[in-house]
Amino acid sequence: MSRTFIAAVLAISTTIATVSAVPARAASEEDIAKLLAGAATVFIIGKAIQNSRDSSRKDGKKNEVRHHVPDHRPHVSTPQIYTQDRHIPKVVPRDVKKPRTAVLPTECVRRIEGGHVNRVVMGRCLERNSISTTSLPKACRMTVQTRRGEARAYALPCLRHRGYTLARY
Repeated sequence: MSRTFIAAVLAISTTIATVSAVPARAASEEDIAKLLAGAATVFIIGKAIQNSRDSSRKDGKKNEVRHHVPDHRPHVSTPQIYTQDRHIPKVVPRDVKKPRTAVLPTECVRRIEGGHVNRVVMGRCLERNSISTTSLPKACRMTVQTRRGEARAYALPCLRHRGYTLARY
């Protein structure tokens, strides 16, 4: 809807509201003059607001004259690594190391019963195969019961989650 129509409806509704609030009596010339003055004031204020909005929009458009300047430099394409945004290239830092996948011997894997883990890698077997257990994650370490007592073992799903794999012969 146009702003002029809205301003007119607003002026009429204000006029009706002022008239309906007064008890019923005969209108004098003074009351009619006040009513017309109020309606004219509301209309003038609405027009002033509309003109100021329209002129600010027109002024903004006049100042935005753009001229195209051709670029005569040779075009050099650069490779870009697209991220989720697809517009911003991603720089890979030099000091970031790729995760290393360590291979564990299959002969050290044992099946266990009870608990939430089915297969473990035995710590003593790893040490016999020249694999240091200090490099393995402590979060995967657990104690299991063997025929000779308690032994140190590492949960296989936990190790696989951290990048360790089993050797395939």
